[in-house]
Amino acid sequence: MGVLQDKVAIVTGAGNGIGKATVERFLHEGAKVIAFDRSIDQALRHDNLIWVEGDVTRAEDIEEAMSRAKAFGRLDVCVANAGVGKIEEFVNGSRESWMQVIDVNLIGVMMTLQAAARLMIQGGRGGRLLATASIAGLRGEAHAPSTAYATSKAAVMALMRALAMELAEHKITANAVAPGQIDTILNFADLEVMSARFGRDANEFRSEFLKTSVPLGRMGAPSEVAGLYTYLASDEASFVTGSTFRIDGGELAI
Repeated sequence: MGVLQDKVAIVTGAGNGIGKATVERFLHEGAKVIAFDRSIDQALRHDNLIWVEGDVTRAEDIEEAMSRAKAFGRLDVCVANAGVGKIEEFVNGSRESWMQVIDVNLIGVMMTLQAAARLMIQGGRGGRLLATASIAGLRGEAHAPSTAYATSKAAVMALMRALAMELAEHKITANAVAPGQIDTILNFADLEVMSARFGRDANEFRSEFLKTSVPLGRMGAPSEVAGLYTYLASDEASFVTGSTFRIDGGELAI
């Protein structure tokens, strides 16, 4: 029996990377999962998996995902993982470019967790609210101008601390996970932008960065982040709330 046996979970940004790995791990641990993304992974199928195609900035799409959880009769876990990146110098940023990032990375997370919290409160059994932040929100990114992204992720961590306080009376915990260099499509897209700026090969640029900035000297796998989410979603983490968990190969230990 898995550690999430018969729990019902919603995971946003489930189509690839950390979200997809989390869906796969949750299913392996016995959960029933509603996977939410703008693009459905047709290859990922399971008897306990329901795909919902939608956008976290659209309230009606989020409500559709919540309605699928209601069909299971409960909601135990919500992982607000959907996000976007943005490489852009602060002095060149505009209100529009900032709002594109904030709308998904912060408001989308807020809307997702708000809808989930309402459902958990109605159920009366408590629950786990989880969100993907980033180490960029803890220090900024010296090697990549991404001020809007860093700001949005710092706000997510503040949101989870506030929710931990506000929702504790309902036995709902709230925690953030702050990944570092994880091998995802989004990470590699940012890498290609930065390596091009320096006229470097993307893989060589990444290799050099890992050697000089990440003590473990490698990228993290999405499955490793999924493992952390599995713990935080489990009953073993019932006394863990209001925290941000770094998973960065020691990058911020330097």
